[in-house]
Amino acid sequence: MSKGEETRKNIVKHALFLFSTKGYEETSLKDIAMRVNIKAPSIYAYFSSKEELFENVTNVVMEEYLVFVRSQSSLLKNLSVEEQLFTLMKKLNTYFYEHDLGLFIKRYGMVPPERFKDFLMEQYSQMEKEIRHLLYEVIEPSDHLIDREILATAFLCMLDGMIFYLVNLSEEEYERRLRESWEVFWRGITK
Repeated sequence: MSKGEETRKNIVKHALFLFSTKGYEETSLKDIAMRVNIKAPSIYAYFSSKEELFENVTNVVMEEYLVFVRSQSSLLKNLSVEEQLFTLMKKLNTYFYEHDLGLFIKRYGMVPPERFKDFLMEQYSQMEKEIRHLLYEVIEPSDHLIDREILATAFLCMLDGMIFYLVNLSEEEYERRLRESWEVFWRGITK
């Protein structure tokens, strides 16, 4: 990796952290440059604006997450449908919690900055599409489960809610709520 590529990667890494913790409006290019140990104008050699940097950070984070989602298919193969869905729920939640994406989504998922709203919604739509694709691999049309589309939508809604609990509550409380919610979810999707 060249020095320029390494600097660009560091800019994105530190911008992600600062955008996630301080927010877009409160993060200056100077803040990012200080963390990368470069001068603020040097960022313009890599990104034409703070907006472009934010969009790049979003793209990098989402692409990493999509790679993770796609990798789950092979890991779920030998489990029952219920175990596959439950494992997927936990892994997707844990990924959000253990990676910078969790902080990023916590800050920008519920109330995105107006100037990035369409861009972020497009990114989330792609993320949801990939999760649905994975769910459809797990959920074969069958006599014992409800319609796949309805099931996938319910799964995604539960995923969103559980991410909120994982990020904001203790691990024990998250686990309790997940177990209890899962029991109701599973009963609701089986015929």
